Amino acid sequence: MEIGTLVYENPAMQNLPDKDAILVISFGTTQKQARNNAIENIINKIRQAYPTVRIAAAFTSHIVIRRIKEKEGLCYNTPEKALELLRQEGYTRIAIVTLDIIPGIEYTYKQKVFLNYKAMFKKMTIAVPLLYWMGQKGHPDDIMDVFQSLLAELAQKIKDYDAVLIFAHGTLHPANAYYSVIQDRLVQMKKKQVYVYTVDGWPNLATIIPKLKGNGYKKLLLIPFMIVAGEHVCQDMAGQSADSHRAILEREGFVVDSYLHGLGESATACRSFLARTEQAYSKLIKDTK
Repeated sequence: MEIGTLVYENPAMQNLPDKDAILVISFGTTQKQARNNAIENIINKIRQAYPTVRIAAAFTSHIVIRRIKEKEGLCYNTPEKALELLRQEGYTRIAIVTLDIIPGIEYTYKQKVFLNYKAMFKKMTIAVPLLYWMGQKGHPDDIMDVFQSLLAELAQKIKDYDAVLIFAHGTLHPANAYYSVIQDRLVQMKKKQVYVYTVDGWPNLATIIPKLKGNGYKKLLLIPFMIVAGEHVCQDMAGQSADSHRAILEREGFVVDSYLHGLGESATACRSFLARTEQAYSKLIKDTK
């Protein structure tokens, strides 16, 4: 059982020359502006940091890939197709960077891709998601580090609100427990007015409303904790429909504002994913002989 950044060296290919590529994988989004502002923003920063390395991108959502091609004529590849093309182009060492927030279903899928394709290359590594370590046994506390930085980055935006609701995705995967750890770290940081909730997991909005009322909070700011401000953010969180989270909160008597920017637009997330890239790439090029 391996944890952290995974590394595989293929003993049968050690005589091949080193030709390196970094593959950045995300779920993707059909919303062009959100994609450019967030996903492409991170990828461009990786390109700037590694100007001599081939940087490729892939999306895991086949529906997103199809709709982008239909609407925009752009062709994004699946991770499998991207790796096949890189091999055809002669790349022998691949560092995979995943734009996942927690090690849930999407990250598990990317690990499967790593396992299925690693034998096709001389060497392959895969980075961990944005939130992975929790300060155990000398490792960093990613949750504390990311939220300290993110809340400092947004300090001027959030200072005029009674409470801040961090809108996350949620998952059926056991990694949903990360959201409880996030809330614990927020309490440790004395940010008791900041609450995390999810659209597809636990805690959900219904579990947060009684806490908001119990503390007498009136003015709320909704902030997405997703890479892109896509459909979940623009519709589920802040949409005009009666069942959007903003509408539900307003019916409960709260004054609600929304921050419509994904994590991929933040300096905090960009720094963190650059650090993940460095971890994966440095292990890729490290001579272990």
